[in-house]
Amino acid sequence: MTPSLIITNARMPLHAGSVPPTALAVRNGRIAAIGADTDIAALAGPGTERIDAEGRWLLPGLTDSHTHLVLAAIRTLQVDLSDSPSLEDALARVSARVAVTPEGEWVVGGGWDRERWGMDTLPHRRMLDAISQRHPIVLQSRDWHSLWVNGAALAAAGIDAASADPPGGWILRDSDGGPSGILQETACAPLLERIPSPPIDTLRPALRDTIAALHRHGITAVHSVDTDGDFPHLEALHHEGLLDLRVAWYFPAALLESDRHPALGGDDILRICGVKLFADGSLGSQTAHMIDPYHLLGHRGVAVHTPERLRAIIATAVAGGFPCAVHAIGDAANRDVLAAFAAVAESSRGQGLRHRIEHAQHLRPESVAEFARLGIAASMQPVHLAGDVPLIDRFLGSERRAQAYPFRSLQNAGIRLAFGSDMPIETFDPWKGMYMAVARKPFCDPERDTYVEEETLSLMVALRAYALNPIALCGDRSREGGLLAGRAADLILLDRSLDGAAPETLLDTRVVLTVQDGVVRHRAL
Repeated sequence: MTPSLIITNARMPLHAGSVPPTALAVRNGRIAAIGADTDIAALAGPGTERIDAEGRWLLPGLTDSHTHLVLAAIRTLQVDLSDSPSLEDALARVSARVAVTPEGEWVVGGGWDRERWGMDTLPHRRMLDAISQRHPIVLQSRDWHSLWVNGAALAAAGIDAASADPPGGWILRDSDGGPSGILQETACAPLLERIPSPPIDTLRPALRDTIAALHRHGITAVHSVDTDGDFPHLEALHHEGLLDLRVAWYFPAALLESDRHPALGGDDILRICGVKLFADGSLGSQTAHMIDPYHLLGHRGVAVHTPERLRAIIATAVAGGFPCAVHAIGDAANRDVLAAFAAVAESSRGQGLRHRIEHAQHLRPESVAEFARLGIAASMQPVHLAGDVPLIDRFLGSERRAQAYPFRSLQNAGIRLAFGSDMPIETFDPWKGMYMAVARKPFCDPERDTYVEEETLSLMVALRAYALNPIALCGDRSREGGLLAGRAADLILLDRSLDGAAPETLLDTRVVLTVQDGVVRHRAL
């Protein structure tokens, strides 16, 4: 059988061979052959599509190692405040949605950022009450660790002045003890549990549009940490043959002790890979758990679990044979998670479990060493650094700069780096993520000074963290090693060669061809 697609005259910078190939052939969803132009071109038949890469880079399809895939699709249906330049603009957007929403129905959105709005204080429920007291209004912060809600939403959740702060969460209060309308960490749960899910007929096209957008950026696989209620949407699409994306799913730790306990496994498209749990909050909400107090605030953030409880959850997961993906941002949270992994290190090694820490944003040097000793992967989102720089300097201080996003320290210690975006919290554009890994320019602005230059990475290291390293974390042997004969034909062609290019070139880089399982999913040739 002749190939369906042949690409020649390409540069393949991630290929490990001593003589880099320049061409490959695709047949039946696999890379049928890879080698020199003349050898591969000779395999073409009458029905073979031929593409001259013109010396541009040909790469394995990229993986976004930390997403909320279904929630990203849902966000496209909600009030989007991610680019709202001011409080006034945000309130106008909410008012416009309320105006077309039947009385009593929920108005939901997110992406607000008081730092962007230049506010010294957090927004208040009264601002939303002035828009409507007949619609529960729930707005997630940009980092998803705080909710801004109105009085109707608080009433729906039964939260009032008498409500106690839950373990691992805060209900922010006015001077009289009444809730201000800001909930943080586990205090958000009563509201989030009450928000109605969109109808499947509405969600399905939004999900497919989101997947198409990922393909346009060269992403053919994601690791997703959606809720258990979202997973059936992915299953339904897959069963219908419409899930055009590889998804490795990590289920919420709450299911470990429930009768809805999932099992590891699946296929090359949809696979359950482990357990997701939280150790702390975020820097954006100043709830990341830090060893030393935040400047100006005097507190150390939020530990979602006590160290003892954290160890117990991870031990239960390991006893069940589940790898763990643990959200830890602050240096104290990372220290505690690493201690919990150390307690189950022997059993984990014996089972071949690939544990990972999600975000790993602030690390003491001793924690970097412990990552290496235990063989824990660092699943990081370089694009978060773009907006975090002013927060680091303001709330942690210049003395803790060197501990923030220590990409090169982790790489030098031999730790597997897997990069992603945390979509929809941040853009899933991997080229901006790579730019932040290699340039570390605040706000992705080439005119800014490099932030802690000694922690920058080379482009090749950043590429591997998107294209090769994530594959091993979820046991996907179909793509192991990247562009090799016999592997799944997941590949992307760039609009250029990046050999010797300045880091800023990444900001303009575009994908002109995305192929997944041998099928062209995006074409801009």
